[in-house]
Amino acid sequence: MADPARIAADANHADGRVVSLDALRAALGRPAIWLTILLFEVMLALAPALAYFSWMSGATAHNYAPGSQLSNLGANFRFDHRAGLDALGDATGQMGAALALIAMLAGCFCAGGWLQAFLERTHGESVRRFFYGGARWFWRFARLLLLTLVVLALCGWLLYGKPWNVLVLQLGLDVPPSDFEKLETLGSEQTVVTLGFVRDALHALLVCLVLTWGDYTRTRLALHDTHSALWAGLTTAWTIARHPIRTLRPHLVLFLLELFLVTGLGFFARSVEGDIVREGRPWATAVLCATVIAALVWRVILRGARYHAAVQVSREIVRPIARPDPWKKTLGGPGGPRYPIGGDEYAVSM
Repeated sequence: MADPARIAADANHADGRVVSLDALRAALGRPAIWLTILLFEVMLALAPALAYFSWMSGATAHNYAPGSQLSNLGANFRFDHRAGLDALGDATGQMGAALALIAMLAGCFCAGGWLQAFLERTHGESVRRFFYGGARWFWRFARLLLLTLVVLALCGWLLYGKPWNVLVLQLGLDVPPSDFEKLETLGSEQTVVTLGFVRDALHALLVCLVLTWGDYTRTRLALHDTHSALWAGLTTAWTIARHPIRTLRPHLVLFLLELFLVTGLGFFARSVEGDIVREGRPWATAVLCATVIAALVWRVILRGARYHAAVQVSREIVRPIARPDPWKKTLGGPGGPRYPIGGDEYAVSM
């Protein structure tokens, strides 16, 4: 006879009410992985930070009292060094573009690492499995990254390009094409503001949906160990359309957790920054740095939690493909011989 408590627990798991908390606990339980990702992201941020530090050290070496420019550079300083500040801004801007590309590619690698850690039913050597998974699916996820950028560009064109202008402004609100930019013929400033808010809100919603779709598509690629990013993306979109609540609710809960803590840390950082401006206390810069690191840690952990949630939901609602399960219970190290539990055959995971 089935255990009623177990049936109730399975029902709760199936409807997604505990998926988010399970995912958060699973991500928190792998500190070696999220500390590795955190170290890499901090190293990326150090490049422009060191550029600013080196330039500021030279600019303030002999002409200013120590610590006098800590809280505020001042109008005189900015005027005297306007050429150097402009050159520094241009250089760090170009550096930032390159670092953004590296960060996106690193996101593809980290996604593979998280999914390997969550899908492989083994324990221990989490960092080794993370790097193995990151390398294993990197090129598949890189192709999916390109597809995601195309979809995001399409969303921007729909809401900020001709479709919005024709369908909403011209046909819906009777705005002539010559007034698409200024919207002076609407007759009410409040209508213009509301229209802009609705468009921005719709764009933000579409971006969130596309990013969630990307998480589930990466999970499907890893779960089935397939190669076609386009086919996985199409089938994932159909799955989300068929099960919107079960797929989107865990990610919504995790998003609200991220928003709550990061917003709170942001307000705290603003208060610390205000204290630096008012009183110029050097120790406050250490507090500000620790606050930023705490927010970054929380975001890295929640990123892993999203993949764990996607794995849980996908295992429940995604149909298996007509071939042996690549993630069945086996023994063996990453990339080596896999020995099924309860069987005589073995295989090598590729």
